[in-house]
Formats: sequence, structure tokens, C-alpha cells
Amino acid sequence: MSVIKIFKKICTIPHCSFEAENLEKYIIEKAESYGYSVQKDKLGNILCSHQEANLILQSHYDMVCIGQAPNLELYEEEGFLKAKESSLGADNGIGMAMMLSLMQEKKKVSCLFTADEEVGLIGAQGLELYIKEKWMLNLDTEEEGYVYIGCAGGADIIAKKALHFQEITEEVSSYEVIVDGLAGGHSGIDIDKNIPSAIKVLSSFLVHIPHYLIRIEGGERRNSISKRAKAVISVPKGVIVDNNRENISIKKLKVKQTKMIDQGHMISEMIHAFAQGVRAVNKELNIIQSSINLALIETTEKEIKVSLSARSMDSEELLVLVNETLCFFKAFDFMARSEGMYPAWKPEVNDFSLKVQKICKKHFKEADFRAIHAGLECAILKQHSPHLDIVSIGPNIYNPHSSCESVEMASVERVYNALKEIVRECS
Repeated sequence: MSVIKIFKKICTIPHCSFEAENLEKYIIEKAESYGYSVQKDKLGNILCSHQEANLILQSHYDMVCIGQAPNLELYEEEGFLKAKESSLGADNGIGMAMMLSLMQEKKKVSCLFTADEEVGLIGAQGLELYIKEKWMLNLDTEEEGYVYIGCAGGADIIAKKALHFQEITEEVSSYEVIVDGLAGGHSGIDIDKNIPSAIKVLSSFLVHIPHYLIRIEGGERRNSISKRAKAVISVPKGVIVDNNRENISIKKLKVKQTKMIDQGHMISEMIHAFAQGVRAVNKELNIIQSSINLALIETTEKEIKVSLSARSMDSEELLVLVNETLCFFKAFDFMARSEGMYPAWKPEVNDFSLKVQKICKKHFKEADFRAIHAGLECAILKQHSPHLDIVSIGPNIYNPHSSCESVEMASVERVYNALKEIVRECS
């Protein structure tokens, strides 16, 4: 069975983060049927071992579910595989499919499937399985032809504030303001592509209008650039709320909203003032050094909550960025904390990376060493198993973590051919 056919089968099994039990069972069933020894730890990590293997392949088996996902309706268009109105899960489903295909072919390779990577690399951080192999090949990068030997570290930031409400005493009109139809994207690898954040677009619209904030919400996932945001506002009599901006729609409400968030305009100003996106560039690696994504905002009757994801190619600089962000929100009387911090994977050229590069040069025009401004599990797995030399490769996957996600099918075949040679040379 081809890699694409196996991937299509994977797509029929729901596997959003925290909800991948059925895919876990499928992986175990298939690996055992192919003759591999299977172990699972309490977090759901799955180790499929071949006793003669020197090389272990690694992918995570959860996906970011956007739009209609996990109910995926796949279609092919001009050589690309996509999912209608939803994320595709090629990140990291294609890597899984390659691993299952190699096991089906009884190759001398072990395979590690990690759990809940997309929500803080949870599986890798709590891995309780012993890895005996000396080389690891991660299959979670998204540009063919390059040999990745480093990645950003990251952390999530949560800021909360208790809300107090007051009655509006003057005559008002009420509106729903919606930002929608933006591209969205991965909060790491797409953060430098000038993709607008719906939350930021909304705040930049609101701060120029005298308004009372009733409620506000936006974003889809903590590791995605927001593509949709919405606010309900009331404005004093005589204030005109109109719009000539693309992707913003305004609806006047029949029922006037008179219960406002105390100091709500300050919240709009706070969001507008926050510096979303790239914070520094690494000229040596020709990559983003540090960035931050204001991913989610939500209000309830009790509190407002803001969620962000910070990344850096340097673990110390990551800590500085996190502390700066915590101070920013605390200055607006928010309670702020960080969680899920994981280290950067420092680039290293060694015998294994040179071996992988030599093979890749046979299959691709370029096989340069690179680092990626996204969170891979490699640094954590290196800490878990210091004896491992780790490299990452992958096919062309575009717009992961968004409803525009697609994978180039010919690229999958090219990368799989290179992968089979790497497995053969490492046996």
C-alpha cells in the first residue's frame, strides 16, 4: 500500500489532540500484525521495535483540528492533497504513514509514535520508553530537500483577569463586529509571512471607535495564527460604526447591550499595543530567532483569558521573551503564567547528519542543513536519550495548522524514496 493510501486511511480515524485513542489502537494493531514488538507508556507513546534496528523513526500521532476536522473530506487538486474546509493533518500524518509503510515492508527500523505533540509536546516530555537505537530520524519537518538539525524552543503563556460589569447609563446602539476569512497558519513557520492575526485586526478596528466592550473572542488553537475574531460592542448615540476594510463585517443588533465590561476599552487598547509576530532574526541561520503569537482570547461572565505561544532558537532568549510577556500583561492587572516550556534543539553536525545529507543529495537539488522556527520533539528526545544523534526531514506541507493545509503528493514519494535509502544504509 502506498504512503498516500495509508495516510488516507489515517484520515478516516479521528485523532485530534487528546482524542486519538482510536488511532493509537490502529497503530498498535498494525505494528503487531507486521511482527514488531510494541510497548506503550501511560501518556500514550507507542514504541514499535525491531530487534536488529540501529535507526528509529519518530512522528507524533495527534493533529491540529481546524474547521470541520476531524471529519475530513479529502480531495486532490493539481497534485496536492487537501481537506475541505478543515486542516488536513499531513502534519504529522504523512510521517506516520511512511513509518507504517516501512513496517509493512518488514524493514529493519524501529518506530516511535508520540502523543499530544500539538498541545505542548506532552508525550515526548513524559516519555517512559527506553530507546536502544543510536540514530533517530524525526519526520515532522515540512520542506523537502533540506536536512534539519535544529529547532526553536517554545512556551505557552496564559493571562487571565477577573471581569466586572457595569450598566451603561447613556443611550447606545449595539453592534457585532466580526473578522473572518483570513488565511491563518502555523504560529512558528508562518509567523514571518505577514499573515494578519484576526485578533489584532479586530483590536486595531475597535481602538478607533469610542465603545463599550460587551464581549470579545478570537482564535482557533494556541499554535495557530488566528483567522477569526468577534466582538460585541455598544457605542454612544451619534457614533457611526462603518467599515471599508476587507474581512470585517458589522451587524447592528436589535437588542441594545447595556451590560459592559468595566474598562473594556482598555482591553482593546492592550491587544492593539501587543507586539504580535517576529521579535528577532538569526542572520547566521537565516531564520527567525524569536517570535510570539497572540493566539486566543475569550471572555466569560467571570473572566477574560488570553493565550499565547512564544518561540526562540535560544533557550535563554525564550525565557527573556516569556518574562517580558508576563510583565506586559501584569501591567494591565492580569494574572499571567507560563506552561509547557520546552528547550531549543541546538544545531549539530555529526556523522549521522552527514550520512543523511549525503543520501538526500542524491534525491534533491539541495540538501543543506537547516533549522526550523517551530517546535520539534528532537530536543526533548535528546534529553531523554542523550546517546541519540537526531536529524529531521519531511515532504512539502503548506499552511499546516490551518484550513488551507495541503501536501504535495509527488514530494511525499520523493522523500519516501530518500527515506528508504536512509533506512537501508543504516541497517
